[in-house]
Amino acid sequence: MQYLAAVLFDDGQDIDGLLAAFCRQRVREGLRVRGVLQSRQATSGECHCSDMDLRAIGSGEMFRISQSLGSGSSGCRLHPGALAACSAYLEEQLEERDDLLLLNRFGKGESEGRGFRDLICASLALGTPVLLAVRPTYLEAWEQFSDRYGATLPFDLSAVEGWHNSLVQRHVA
Repeated sequence: MQYLAAVLFDDGQDIDGLLAAFCRQRVREGLRVRGVLQSRQATSGECHCSDMDLRAIGSGEMFRISQSLGSGSSGCRLHPGALAACSAYLEEQLEERDDLLLLNRFGKGESEGRGFRDLICASLALGTPVLLAVRPTYLEAWEQFSDRYGATLPFDLSAVEGWHNSLVQRHVA
């Protein structure tokens, strides 16, 4: 059984809404969900891009993972230090009793060997399933990281529910 899964999504698909809906449902069912959900805030300063924030599930702790690079910049706005701080915070919260670790993305940081990679491994070592999202841009890096131990799911709430339900049923049996 694959305890690691990523939802493949493309521009225009509300992946944050899908993950939030899945999280709310699991919490209502009484499951212990850890992790972060992403939201985009209104533009700040001279940059036309929206700010990216991660909200810790349960505690509500906020992490701004974007940085302002100025009006003339075109590079990635991801703030590696903020992402590392968020990852360390979540790793401190992990417990063996958790039913799911939900992360916003397998993206640039993870594809370069940083980001949430160590957190993902720590969660799996505790036997806690991990769900995240991946864009086609990072699909090859995701497949190399997850090898045959990870599932790539379609952008479909019922597919995500089916994946997690199979793990929960197997764990109970």
